Amino acid sequence: MRLTRITKTFGTHSNSTRAVDDVSLDLERGEILALVGENGAGKTTLMRIAAGELAADSGAVEDRGAVGFVHQHFLLVPELTIAENLALIDPRFRFATRRTLEREAAAVIASSGIELRDVSRRVAELSVGEKSKLELIKAIARRPSTLILDEPTSVLTPHESDELFRVMRTLAAGGTSIVFISHKLPEVLAVAQRVVVMRGGRIALETRSATAQDLALAMTQSPLPAHGERVRVRGALILEHANLQLHAHETVAIIGVAGNGQSELARTLRDRLPHAAHIPEDRTRDGVIAQMTIAENLALRDVKNADEIIQRYSIRAHGPRRPAGDLSGGNQQKVVLARELDAHPPVIVAAEPTRGLDLDATAFVHARLRDATASGAAVLLITSDLDEAFALADAMHVIYRGKLSERMTPEEASSRLANLMAGVE
Repeated sequence: MRLTRITKTFGTHSNSTRAVDDVSLDLERGEILALVGENGAGKTTLMRIAAGELAADSGAVEDRGAVGFVHQHFLLVPELTIAENLALIDPRFRFATRRTLEREAAAVIASSGIELRDVSRRVAELSVGEKSKLELIKAIARRPSTLILDEPTSVLTPHESDELFRVMRTLAAGGTSIVFISHKLPEVLAVAQRVVVMRGGRIALETRSATAQDLALAMTQSPLPAHGERVRVRGALILEHANLQLHAHETVAIIGVAGNGQSELARTLRDRLPHAAHIPEDRTRDGVIAQMTIAENLALRDVKNADEIIQRYSIRAHGPRRPAGDLSGGNQQKVVLARELDAHPPVIVAAEPTRGLDLDATAFVHARLRDATASGAAVLLITSDLDEAFALADAMHVIYRGKLSERMTPEEASSRLANLMAGVE
């Protein structure tokens, strides 16, 4: 596929944003190309144009062929089962029996090389990690000549990410061109043959040989932040649930393979702690109401002074009346943070708070959570990102089949995580 001088602008003439600015890019057959950059850099917009989902204002897309696109925000029917969602992509099974649908769905999943059990489950019951797998299986089943993956590992465990990378390499070896949009630079360097960095709608760097520091500089024009030593202070007991204890001035992380009860725990705590701050794992479904403005979303928690909040939380938007659905994922997450944290709640339940965010947005979220604990809040962090857990947590639990391990320090957890997450300890 060849993209030539692609330009795309959103908004009116007097209030417009140029998302993609005169970008040309060739995708080679059988290549894994990583596309990286901050939220709002134009990565997803460029790939939506490549896939034919958006029309460019100018420029051309040549040799498009069949394109599979695994979106960061899931395009699944929650009320249907795994098998029924897969059947939607193949009209041959529109009037098939349930038994036939489930047999064919199991065969499609097996041929993809991705593990996803029990095709009779409804999508609404799946974890975000399992939904991500289902989206990937749907895309692979169409046998595309180009496969675009938008933040595919953001909700996957390291084992699941390795599984994905094996599938990507197999597809590339068979001639599929793969575009891997990611903010996780170690993954990019491990799997990509070529890296393209976008900044401000343009290509800032194209390389086949770069370090994480090189990429971070090209993305943000500043080096990766250094992690200093944390002083851990444990305050009064604020919450006790099963063998989970939360104290003031601390962050407790819960980690585990997707589908082991993380979503259920977050829902239980949301019901039990209605006045706590809740950062949901799926911001588009449970975090913001896309049709409402930024100001209206903030008002759901009685947060006023929307203009001031937009400035304080660095939300990139043309005013508080802009619909939340028009914002990038990182800016939507900042709206959620502003609404939930501005009142300084004593308890914060943060589920996958940096899923799909770039380096700067991730650092911003982490800084806000650290500020909260420094001010006396107790933070429960439910995350599939082990780097995030070790960066923030004062204590850890592993969740396996709905049960929490004993409380561990990060030092204790580092040597036991693999066994606990696999259920062999």
